[in-house]
Amino acid sequence: MKEHNTNIRKGRRALPLKSTTKSHLYPLFLVLLPVIFTVVVVIGYSQAKLLYFQSGVHAMDRQLNTVSQILSLFNSQVKDEILSYTEAENQIRDMMVGPKQPDQTRDRSQVKLTLAQGDELFAFNSQGSLTVHSSLEGQNMYNLPGERYLVKQILNEGKTVSTYQWTQPGDSSSIEKIAVVRYFPQWDWYICLVSPEDEFYEQFSKVKVFLIILVAVSYLIAAILFTLTYRKEKALLNSTLRGEQLAEVNQSILKSLAVALEERDAYTSGHSQRVAYYMRVIGKQMELDERTLDLMYTGGLLHDIGKIGIEDSILLKPGRLTEEEFHSIKSHPVRGEALLRKLYAQVDKKDAASIRSILAITRHHHERFDGKGYPDQLQEDDIPIIARVTAVADSFDAMTSSRAYRKGLSFSKACDEIIRNSGTQFCPRVVDAFFKSITEETFHHAHQISRANELLDPLVAEQRVHLA
Repeated sequence: MKEHNTNIRKGRRALPLKSTTKSHLYPLFLVLLPVIFTVVVVIGYSQAKLLYFQSGVHAMDRQLNTVSQILSLFNSQVKDEILSYTEAENQIRDMMVGPKQPDQTRDRSQVKLTLAQGDELFAFNSQGSLTVHSSLEGQNMYNLPGERYLVKQILNEGKTVSTYQWTQPGDSSSIEKIAVVRYFPQWDWYICLVSPEDEFYEQFSKVKVFLIILVAVSYLIAAILFTLTYRKEKALLNSTLRGEQLAEVNQSILKSLAVALEERDAYTSGHSQRVAYYMRVIGKQMELDERTLDLMYTGGLLHDIGKIGIEDSILLKPGRLTEEEFHSIKSHPVRGEALLRKLYAQVDKKDAASIRSILAITRHHHERFDGKGYPDQLQEDDIPIIARVTAVADSFDAMTSSRAYRKGLSFSKACDEIIRNSGTQFCPRVVDAFFKSITEETFHHAHQISRANELLDPLVAEQRVHLA
């Protein structure tokens, strides 16, 4: 067991992690992040406001279309001499702005057309004279400070949608208004529906308030992250063990994943630990250097990590797999390599060679010496030596481990299978080293390797000591 714990520590050091000294660009990124977010929000808000404006204008235009249809009906009655033109005009005025009151103003509460709150409907002719209005009927818009700009835009520039400043006569304050116009040529009327901008954007203003709060929160979060990052960076810079600590954490995560994979199936529990152990023993017999042995041990622990994403219904199926299910199982070397690439995406360049070795074990441990393996059909010396060692160790443990659907082979029968497949499935050089190093005593020792908690306990305990 002492030898095994030593192997655990050596394997742990074999997985390097990039130094945690953050680039000066990271604080700058934290500062710029809310600024960039603000720019994105402003652009998004502008686009959303434009869409909202267009939608509102379309809604107002639909209302004017209804008025135009009503005018067309009255115009038909005039043509059919059912109504006189004057009678038709008066009825339209009563409908649009309400009936006249004794003081000659219009009773807007009697308007028969449904308008949004604050909206106003009126009409004027091509000379700018107001033909329909609640209080200014008969006056010329060119003489009115509030409507002068609107009538110029419509009659002189041909606009059908206008945003203008309206000023109340005798009052210096102004209101921003949005007007939509529809021309009715039969009567030479420009029908105008006007909405105060505040009323027009009333619903959208809630979005504006929300976005302002969101941007403010982003600045607050950035400030908190910046403060926390600064404090953490300062603490780490004062610790000479920070690189080792984070390397241990990363290794713990990877080993936890491997253990979690095996814990899904009681029949395969301890498989990766035994494979890693066999690999180290075989590699030592082949006189590989200590660093390579460490990498092999770590790679052995992680060689099946790609199975973590395979469904239990396939991975734990007691019977024969379908072709599709077997294809899914065969994808685990590629899945595992992709997963480890993501986990080690930020490693130092000086550690890249070590990571490539671990990735080679994960991807190529099911390649065959004769080129009939997967996923890349590599053969002979094209297969990395550490992957060839993994293939032998992995197959040997798989054969000697019991499954739900079969009993494991004995040590001697498994050895017979290894020698029988030498030169086809397995590398002869590795097979030779296997028979020189793996004895029944070694085999029994491998099966005494502790389960998940016992494996991780020394690692976690040492990590706590370092972090204390």
